[in-house]
Amino acid sequence: MAVYTSIDSSDLSEWFKKFNLKNFVDFKGISSGVTNSNFVIFMPNSNYILTIFEHNNIEELPFYVDLMTYLAQENFLCPKPIENNSGQALGLLKNKPALMVSFLDGKELAIRNSKSCYLVGQYLAKLHLTTKNFPQSNKNTRGLSWISDIYLKLKEYLTLEDQKIIEVEINYHKKIDKSELPEGIIHGDLFRDNVLFLNDKVSGFIDFYYACNERFIYDIAIAINDWCIDDDGKINTLMSSEFIKGYQLERKLTDNENKYFNSALRLAALRFWLSRLEDFYNAKEGEITTIKDPNHFKNILLDRQDMQNYVN
Repeated sequence: MAVYTSIDSSDLSEWFKKFNLKNFVDFKGISSGVTNSNFVIFMPNSNYILTIFEHNNIEELPFYVDLMTYLAQENFLCPKPIENNSGQALGLLKNKPALMVSFLDGKELAIRNSKSCYLVGQYLAKLHLTTKNFPQSNKNTRGLSWISDIYLKLKEYLTLEDQKIIEVEINYHKKIDKSELPEGIIHGDLFRDNVLFLNDKVSGFIDFYYACNERFIYDIAIAINDWCIDDDGKINTLMSSEFIKGYQLERKLTDNENKYFNSALRLAALRFWLSRLEDFYNAKEGEITTIKDPNHFKNILLDRQDMQNYVN
């Protein structure tokens, strides 16, 4: 989350007319994240999150709205899209697609531990199981083809060492057969700032805008690479094992998933290294933005490569 598109009270007043909402108290921008413009809207009786999409056209967004609506109806803890008087959740604000969703109580954990990792793992498995009957599908727009394409666009900015690391890693993943790995709808971005806790329990998953159909083990790897690490990016064995234990309370991993696990950690690290490199070299001007260090995921990738070499 971030704020690239500025809004004022008059903009919100026009937006709220479509919802029969009046007398909003205040609003403020949210600085965490890097993709869209986000605001907390404070109302007399309830609060909302307003997202203005910076990289999507409105035709690309119904999947995410329908997915969150479905999950909320299935009592999965996630934001619920708010429909306007015409029964539509998506609209235009400042000539960009916009969506308002319910506000979830809770906050990002300041300190992780094995218990919180266990709970996040368990709830991630619930997500994978809950979406089993969701009728829609969505292509992974940040898959290996995107990684390869964005690398070529960024190559001129990178050192020869980094170029070699990325090229070797891309070739490694191109050779892997993933056809036997279970798949379905994944969150795709389950970092710490996308999980809310309240009273030491998960109170919600947020930011579903990278949700897609992909291998479940890849979703697990994305989460573990952020949730279950020490300050140097290395895997914290206790937190990782508790995450997996919590996940398997709801859904057992297959033998193929266990074999692919470290490769999934590598692919997740590569994806987010390239994502952060793109944000770093193509930074978009904004009112409130956060640019994250790409080398964090470079170091994670190198560590996961060493782990695999050690195991092999």
